[in-house]
Amino acid sequence: MTAPHGATRVVLDRRTRVLRRGGVVRVLGGDPVTLVTPSPAVAPLLDGEAVSTETPAGAALGRALTDRGMAHPDVSGPDARVLEAVAVVIPVHDDAAGVAAVVDALGSELARGLRVVVVDDGSTVPLAAPSLPTQPPPTQPPPAQSPPAGAIRVVRHEHSRGPAAARNTGTAAALSGGAEVVVYLDADVIPRPGWLGPLLGHLDDPRVAAVAPRIVAADPGRLWVRGYETARSALDMGPEPARVRPRTRVAYVPSAALAVRPDRLPPVPDGAGQGPFDEQLRVAEDVDLCWRTDRAGAVIRYEPAALVAHRHRTTVAPLLGRRAFYGTGAAPLAHRHGAAVAPAVAAPWSLAVALGFWSGTPGGLLVAAGATARAWHRTRALTGHDRAAAELVIRGSVASIRQLPEALLRPYWPLTAVALIATARSHSPLVRGLRRRVAVAAVAEGLWHWWSAREPGRWPVDEPLGHVVLHRLDDVAYGVGVWRSAWAARSVGALRPELTR
Repeated sequence: MTAPHGATRVVLDRRTRVLRRGGVVRVLGGDPVTLVTPSPAVAPLLDGEAVSTETPAGAALGRALTDRGMAHPDVSGPDARVLEAVAVVIPVHDDAAGVAAVVDALGSELARGLRVVVVDDGSTVPLAAPSLPTQPPPTQPPPAQSPPAGAIRVVRHEHSRGPAAARNTGTAAALSGGAEVVVYLDADVIPRPGWLGPLLGHLDDPRVAAVAPRIVAADPGRLWVRGYETARSALDMGPEPARVRPRTRVAYVPSAALAVRPDRLPPVPDGAGQGPFDEQLRVAEDVDLCWRTDRAGAVIRYEPAALVAHRHRTTVAPLLGRRAFYGTGAAPLAHRHGAAVAPAVAAPWSLAVALGFWSGTPGGLLVAAGATARAWHRTRALTGHDRAAAELVIRGSVASIRQLPEALLRPYWPLTAVALIATARSHSPLVRGLRRRVAVAAVAEGLWHWWSAREPGRWPVDEPLGHVVLHRLDDVAYGVGVWRSAWAARSVGALRPELTR
């Protein structure tokens, strides 16, 4: 087993716990949460917050921890490598100014040999390479040398074929020019200084096929739509690194900014295009790529130390329209990936905990307590560790308690709305109590969504009232998209929950 290349150490995830009892060391963490027992030979390497991978034992331990999401490769530090084997692909439709801004931001990388392929996906006014500026803006230091001639190439589709086809065309052009690494940047993003080095550091690991930077707001704000997008943009996967896998904290990464090794990516299904992206998909093509890559055994990482700024939407209608558009990818994903797209996943015991908790009744709370105790007893028997069992059960319980209102108010909100309307005139204390609990859950889950969006150890960046209102509208819009996709596909696959063991 080899170490994660490009890193001389791995840093334990913030949620990872090293448990010691009776001379035995166990590690609790990862995503999904698991408990592992390292061999006595490598257990002493877990005395700090990081593990050196410069010895064979450290390399093996580092690989085991990073594979499970318990730790992450440390790829910090300067990176001044020559970039002749790296190409940036910019797919664009009617946004010449955005392309110019991206190329301006790449000034120092162009001087180090970076190549740019612009794919004009049927723009009304064709783009031309000579019109693209290649010098850095005044806010950036001048490059050591001017970009070489031919560093920027424009490829055109006469008619728009969609972002997946545009990226495939750009990938082919980049590979034909000798690139080994391809970085996709949309025309509405601007890479921040130092963004590329951490991504290339991850790709030095031969098992890593793709790595994504963190996408933050180009113009951050605190109020209303601007504040909500700053805190919870659909493109921002948060402040902490992760291994990208279905049904984890970072289940996918967007292709608005994504670095890949094309030779490590799986081919698309027959007839779906020539390149890494499925051209039959006009939405969720990046989710599909992530899940196919993971299924093929390659690794995708999320690295928030690399920052790319995005021009977020700042008014309600475009924001909600985009969320509804994202929802329409649910049915195609369900067709390709089955239960990976399930809108709710729970084990029987955790579902009992959630239902009992939200019932708010003495009987329901007793059921929740009994299910929790039984789960702890069984987990303790499996792990042989009281604290580990308690943490596993608590994490599962909290996730299920939060997931229930998320499911009722996001993918299943039409069913929830029909039930509320149908019982509007009921005077039954039970029905009225359930209606009140739905209202409480809508507010409580919204406030939790607001609070959990904060950076670790910091206060949330936006205000709670506007966040809760927009979060609920966001859920409605996304749910509309999911139901539209299910109707178009004549399939309930995208709406089917999954009950696990």
